[in-house]
Amino acid sequence: MYVHLAGSGSTYFVPHALLALGVSGVLASVAWRLFALRARGVRVRGVCVKHTYAKNGVAVVARFQTASGETFRCLGPARAVASARVGEPIDVVYDPRRPKNAEVHPVSYGVAYSLSILALIIAVPGLGILYWILG
Repeated sequence: MYVHLAGSGSTYFVPHALLALGVSGVLASVAWRLFALRARGVRVRGVCVKHTYAKNGVAVVARFQTASGETFRCLGPARAVASARVGEPIDVVYDPRRPKNAEVHPVSYGVAYSLSILALIIAVPGLGILYWILG
């Protein structure tokens, strides 16, 4: 297949377009994982096993068991005050297809939507550059 390039300097922009599309693909993949958790997630009762401290607060580490009996851990969001004490029960949502994909309940859509929009914002210029190069 013969491809006609738009201008002599247009090949300079190919790596830029591919980088934009690659970054967009990674962001979309992470967003897809988050949406999958929300779409097919199973809610189970876990237990808070410890706290971890970050700049923006305290996060709980929860241990939970899947329907098949496997045990996993997940990290809750950092908050000003821990949502549970060590040893207390806590709700966890996990993806039955990928149990490592889990979050402490409640699960929000904010990050998933933000990553989706960011992926789209980065993909459009990348596609535009490719269209310009190949056009």
